[in-house]
Order: sequence, then C-alpha cells, then structure tokens
Amino acid sequence: MKRLAVAVASALFAAGLGHAPPARAESVPGTAGASDAMLAAAADGSPRVAFSAADGSLVVGTRSADGTWTVQTIAGLPGPRGLVVGLEVAPSGSTVLLTEDPAAHWLALAEQQGAAWRVRTVATAPAGGLLGFGGLALDRSGRPLIAYAYELKTRKTWLRLVHEDAKGRLVGERVTRAGFPSSDVLPAAAPVVLPGGAVRVVEAYDSATIEWARTKNHKDWVGQLVYGTALGSPAGVVKAAAGPGGVWSAWTELFPSFNESQLLVTLHQNGERTTIVSHHAFLVSLALSPTGVEVAGNDYVDLEGARTIFAGIVADTTGGSLELAGNLKGYDIDAAGGRQYLLVQPDGLDWYRAASPPVTHVALSAAVQGGSFALSGSVQGLSGAAAAGTVQLWRETAAGPELLTTLPLAADGTFSTVDTPPVRPLVYRAVYVDPASGLPLASLFRTVLGG
Repeated sequence: MKRLAVAVASALFAAGLGHAPPARAESVPGTAGASDAMLAAAADGSPRVAFSAADGSLVVGTRSADGTWTVQTIAGLPGPRGLVVGLEVAPSGSTVLLTEDPAAHWLALAEQQGAAWRVRTVATAPAGGLLGFGGLALDRSGRPLIAYAYELKTRKTWLRLVHEDAKGRLVGERVTRAGFPSSDVLPAAAPVVLPGGAVRVVEAYDSATIEWARTKNHKDWVGQLVYGTALGSPAGVVKAAAGPGGVWSAWTELFPSFNESQLLVTLHQNGERTTIVSHHAFLVSLALSPTGVEVAGNDYVDLEGARTIFAGIVADTTGGSLELAGNLKGYDIDAAGGRQYLLVQPDGLDWYRAASPPVTHVALSAAVQGGSFALSGSVQGLSGAAAAGTVQLWRETAAGPELLTTLPLAADGTFSTVDTPPVRPLVYRAVYVDPASGLPLASLFRTVLGG
C-alpha cells in the first residue's frame, strides 16, 4: 500500500539450482523498522530483498547458496529516502532496482555492478507537477525498461518509456501526447516484454486502464482500453507480465461508495477479461505460474483508528486463495515452482520458501457469548503426522498482537475455545505453522469485536 495506504524441490537441485533450503523462516538482516520492501527470485532460485531501512537508506539483501544473507546499502540516490517500486534480477544474476521519492518528485534506477551500485536519475517531476508510480521490466538482453507518467496541476498527464541505448545511456520516448489522459489521481504505469521482444505499457488512471503498444511503423503508440469505471480509481502500483494467454495486469481499484479496495487482474488477448480476486485488499505483486498468474496482496482491518491489522493473501483467477498471518511485503514464484514470501514480523522481515503452493487452509469464526467470545474453526488439508498438530489463537488489539492460547487440533482438524479478553476492541486470528516451510497460514476474523 505504498503512498497509501523452505524446502527446495528436488527438481531445483537436479537443475543445478542448489540453494540450501530453510528449515524455518529466515530473518533478513537489517530489516528491523523497515518501512517498505519488495522480493524477487533470481533464475537460480536465490531471493533478492530490497527495502527502505529504518534510517531511510535503501538496502538490498541477497541469500547465497549456503543460506547466508548479505546486505548492501545503495548510496547516491537523488533524495534522502526512496520507495521500492520495481525489483528485477538480470540473467547475469545482477539486481536491478527502481526507486521513487515518497513525495513523487524523482524516479531513480539502481543497478548492481559487482560489489558496487550504479545509480541514475530516470526522471524528475516538472515544475508544479508530480510523478506517478513507475514500473520496471528487463528486455530480452537484460536491459532495464522503465515506464512512468507525470502530471501537472491541470490534471494533464504524459506517459513515457525509458530504455538503454547501445551505449548504455538512458533514453526516453513519448507514449502519450497533449496531456492525455487527464486524471484526478496520479497515473501508475508498468512496462511488459512479450516473448517475441515487443514492449507494451499498462497505464492506470482515474477512470480506466489502458494497454499501449507501438504502431506497426514503430513511430507512435496506440492504446487498447482493458478496464474502465466511473465509480472507482486506482491506488498504488500497477504490475504487468506476459504469460499464458496474453498480457496480464493487476492493480488495486478503490470504490469508496462501496467501502471496497478491489484487487483486479486483467487478461488481454483477443478481448479483455477482468477478475476480482479480492474485494478488500491492496496489491503487492503479480507472479507467473505454469497455469496463469498468482496475485499477492494485503487485506486489512481498521481497529477503530488505533491500528491497521493486515492479512497477507495470495490468490489466482480461478478462485484459489491462501491467507498468511501479517503484512505481506513480497511474493514470487521461482524457476523450480517454489513459492517465496516476505512477511513483516516484530523484529523485521522474514523470508520463507515453500516447494509448492500450500494446500492447508485455516478458518476462524467468533460469536458473542455473554461477556465473552466463543471461537471456533478448522485447519483443513492436513495429512499424516501434521493432522495431529496445533493451532495458535491470537488477540489483535490496539497495543499489538498477543498470543491467547495454543490448541491441539481434533481428529477432523477443528478447534474451539471461549475467551474473555481484558482489553477491547480487538479481532482474533488463528495461525497454523506449516511444518515444511514455517509459513504462518492463518485466518483473520474480519469483524471488530467489543468496540
């Protein structure tokens, strides 16, 4: 919600991608108090984590083949602090990072060059104007592509695409002209590279989302409307990828009159098809899977203005979904099919890897019982020794999370208890820790109790 709001599969080792599997969550060094983060998996499966540290510096963490984490601080940014809006790993293994001023005044590209980093300013806002969220992709040669829009006080906008020329210089080109489209919110943009090398740019502005493509003579751009609404407006970043079936794009669309922040996924090929994967979440990332795409985001509960409580989610366009305990900052699918996650914990960011998508799901319900609350639920999808596991019940209050109790699961995976909380208002969360990956699979009860 920027500016708004691990066991490795045997196939990975067979392919020579022998990164040591984590037996549990791994803490990324230096992330205590991090305010912003992003995750990307390299071709060999190793993760990259970029984050804004507590002191405002921009840092990248890398996990080596033996499971050791190293971090590097990026110096030379155009301003004192940057948001992470794009993170990619080139075929060479070098990390490429797009960062943006929280006040929307500059956009910069940071590229790893051995032990050093090269930082270049991509754009600065025009006088009286602001930059919308930019997006990053790598072309087939591993060179960066950056899309961004800027907006003047008149609400007129200009969309641009930046690439590297043969000499390695950043070169910009105009995608839209004459201030089109006018927008009451800052547009967000993301480039996407098709399998054949052609480039598209997805742009979301206040009333629509457009996918731009070069004309046949490559002298201009033409746009195809992929989504439109008169009731909502986009919030945060746009993500796009070329995958099975065409170009996929994802973003968050706010509908204040419905009290919804819809997480939308659109497929564009021979027409457009938009799926609402969540009615109440903000986008984190879009990842390609063998059958389509998976979208990560954060659902949330406002505890009467005292605190926002997050529930990380991963969903697909067929109705499949997974919920995690806490604020999900990153999600990616590596070359071996493993799922990688980045979650906020009290002491920083934790990285997890599951060799395959978890099939375990947690459910929780709560009912008023006099001055107490009756809690009940289930953990489904367990088998073998895991079926005799336990579930944690947590109180989420204005002061923070508090472990209420740990309950053994019944033979059918159910659990129940009654709680009389000393502090209200609150919400409850049930957590089952996956024994293979350490992932905190969860169910957050979305209704505030005792307010």
